[in-house]
Amino acid sequence: MIGKILLVILTADVARSTQCGKVWLTVSSLWRPIAASDKVIDAELEVNWDLDCPTNIEPPDNIKVFNADPIHNKSLQPELILTLAEHPEGYYRTNIEVGRPSLPGGWDATGGATLPGPHCLKHYAALYKNNIFLTSSCLQIWPTWMYDLRRQLGRLPIGSLMIPGTHNSGCYKHEDLTRKDAFQKYLLTQDRDVWTQLVHGIRYLDIRVGHYPPPMHNGSHSTDDANHTSGRFWVNHDVIRINPLATIIRDVRNFLDVARGEVVILDFHRFPVGFESRPSRHRRLAIMLYREFGGLILKPSRGVDGLGPTLNEIWNSGRRLIICYGDKHTVNEFDWLWPPLTQVWGNQQTAQSLFEYLNSVLMGSERKPRNTLNPLWAIMAELTPRPFDIIFNPNGAGLRQMADAVNRNLSSLFQNEWWKQTNIVATDFFLGNNLIQVSIQSNIKKSNIAQWSFS
Repeated sequence: MIGKILLVILTADVARSTQCGKVWLTVSSLWRPIAASDKVIDAELEVNWDLDCPTNIEPPDNIKVFNADPIHNKSLQPELILTLAEHPEGYYRTNIEVGRPSLPGGWDATGGATLPGPHCLKHYAALYKNNIFLTSSCLQIWPTWMYDLRRQLGRLPIGSLMIPGTHNSGCYKHEDLTRKDAFQKYLLTQDRDVWTQLVHGIRYLDIRVGHYPPPMHNGSHSTDDANHTSGRFWVNHDVIRINPLATIIRDVRNFLDVARGEVVILDFHRFPVGFESRPSRHRRLAIMLYREFGGLILKPSRGVDGLGPTLNEIWNSGRRLIICYGDKHTVNEFDWLWPPLTQVWGNQQTAQSLFEYLNSVLMGSERKPRNTLNPLWAIMAELTPRPFDIIFNPNGAGLRQMADAVNRNLSSLFQNEWWKQTNIVATDFFLGNNLIQVSIQSNIKKSNIAQWSFS
């Protein structure tokens, strides 16, 4: 039933978008200072729209932003009214704070009752023409989208799906942002923890792991038992450690236990600190992962046509976690680890050069070779600062500004041009784009194409 409702919602969105434009909400990666305070204002609401209407239909003339569903409350007053003729760029950053709200549907914490299907947060945007309501959308979570659409997506191989992901997924801060955090502009790439990323609909996690000596107790290192072993592994941004790996593992495990039809790809892509010429540390990490996830880990399979197993095959196996590992020797030792996953990374510093690079990879002659042993591959759709800027230009544009320059354009590019060729797409500050919903809609289109080929 949930799948039918979700399909109706998504189909209606597509239908409305072809008739008279569409509107969607995102969350800005930027921040603003608060006078005489160490705190900052971040996570503000962004309104996005596309008025690609047929010539015989007049486009909407304004957008109203509400803090509840306007369909169910006709007397509700808008927080903001945008006259679209004054904003031809199709984007407006508001000063409405989204913050870090509770997640609806029981998804705010582990262990409680959770409801499947999409759920709206409190912010809505609606298109109007001559003060007549046309359509609306909300800022929402998609915690069970894969299994909700099992009838449509079940026959698709995992390597053919469009899967939303995050880059440097574990590089976030738990608490509210401060000026100190904001000025450490090259460290944090996300503003939600991994549990929240997964609940929103992210299914690919990009992890870089560092290994560090255990803490000292009474002048000596701790013993090497399981707890102390897990405490040695950290999620890094390059050579800087950000969060304990155990925190990310706990979030993934809790999510898989609750969202029992969702498939998660955990990509241990690089090991920048403490692993070089230390195979025993790779082995220790692999053993720890198996101890935490053993019964959930899906063994590698290239499937039919080298695109991996279908979702139906994954669900039938009862194993819904794919662990890719960036060290070939360790992969050869543990048969449940998937070979290194290819990341298509442009190393670009401007939005235009990144878009040109991605277009050449996805649509042109510059297609990169992928690992033939792993059917999965990822587009890394974010800008990269130059080492010179990180060291000598601390006042330059940081990762938040870089994400802001890229994210709002990614949604339309993947929706209109690149969806068919894309497997995984990973971004910084993922709430600044609409790629989760774009991925879901694209997978429905891929399913329709596959059904035509099956018939």
